[in-house]
Amino acid sequence: MAKSSAFPKATESYERQDPLRNLWRNVLIVALEDALGKGINGGALNANYRAVSKDRALDYFLDPNRDFVLVCQLAGFDHEYVRMKVRQKFKGLQPERNLNA
Repeated sequence: MAKSSAFPKATESYERQDPLRNLWRNVLIVALEDALGKGINGGALNANYRAVSKDRALDYFLDPNRDFVLVCQLAGFDHEYVRMKVRQKFKGLQPERNLNA
């Protein structure tokens, strides 16, 4: 009897075999977690520092910059689509900031 794997198999072999693309996707995930405040440890940091860190992380997604475009390309994503989805996500979370640009 064959053993079954507990992990789901990738539908395409390149999904498992492109560690560089997966690395850049994780860069975007960590940046998004920072923008949400999930990646920022509250231990010794004061509230002002955490707020500034979250704002800078959100700026990375919303303000035009070449680094963001390059990271999205390396991750295999369209930077305009990612930016649009981040705007949608933060629209209700950031009332004081204009996210319609």
